[in-house]
Amino acid sequence: MTIIKTKFKLLWELGEIYTSPLNLFLILLGVSFSTYHYNHTWNWRIILYILTIIFFHVAVNIFNNYMDYKNASDAHDYKTKSNIIGRENLDLAAVKKTFLFFLGLASFFGLLLVWSTNFNLILLGLGILGFYVGLFYSSGPKPLNSLPIAETVTSLFSGFVIPLISAYLCLYDDASFSFQTVKLVFFVSLPMVVMMFNNLLANNTCDLEEDIVNGRKTLVYYLGKKKAVQLFKFVFIFNFLWLILLVYLKLAPLLILILVILFPKYWKNLSPYFEVQDKQKTFPVALKNMAGIMMLYPILYTLGVVFAQFF
Repeated sequence: MTIIKTKFKLLWELGEIYTSPLNLFLILLGVSFSTYHYNHTWNWRIILYILTIIFFHVAVNIFNNYMDYKNASDAHDYKTKSNIIGRENLDLAAVKKTFLFFLGLASFFGLLLVWSTNFNLILLGLGILGFYVGLFYSSGPKPLNSLPIAETVTSLFSGFVIPLISAYLCLYDDASFSFQTVKLVFFVSLPMVVMMFNNLLANNTCDLEEDIVNGRKTLVYYLGKKKAVQLFKFVFIFNFLWLILLVYLKLAPLLILILVILFPKYWKNLSPYFEVQDKQKTFPVALKNMAGIMMLYPILYTLGVVFAQFF
């Protein structure tokens, strides 16, 4: 039993399983959007989609840790102290097999999902693009995580494409899905996109010195820490203004304004990060607040939809 617990604990960190629930909130937003605007709710295909996303999320995290370990410079102690593979002395072959196992599960349920839609080319294309972005985030001659577009591309695919596919699956048996639907999903998903962007931006701001040693030229590399923090603040304020606009345009339920009321609290919570950008001390503060918003927004959206059905 102790061995099983130890192995699960290692997998928990290696695959960063603790970050998986965020995907459920992204899917929830897409489902709630479909109910609010088209009176369509979830169906059995959503279950297949959840399994695909969760297993792929774990696979990508394992792969990222694997590639980060292999590509890390020996000029600092990242390999031995920061990366779980070196810190726990994990066997690289075993790590690779674990990655392939979860990738296989994700591929199986993903193909099953595509089959359930009569091999719909839109769904297949989005799935292939998602797999490509996820796997080449940390691999290839020019890994995505070493480029200045990393924050934008990753946040768009996670924050927008995941809700878009869940909305598409909810509306699959209906002819109402159109380019107008895609546009509306983008507007509604934008708070998730920009908060995810800020989360990645904060992470790369704190990792700037380490990234320079490892040859990664992220957006922060070109902006510098001071301007990166200013961009973080701008995006954060924009997000709350956008929430007000969504309610005004009737694209989101009135309940969303609870988040807007909480703006001063979030801003105050982030003040330590604004002052000092440190991976161990202040990045968890930024992460906690961004994650809180990304969870509360879909929950409030869903509750608003439920209330709208009865009142």
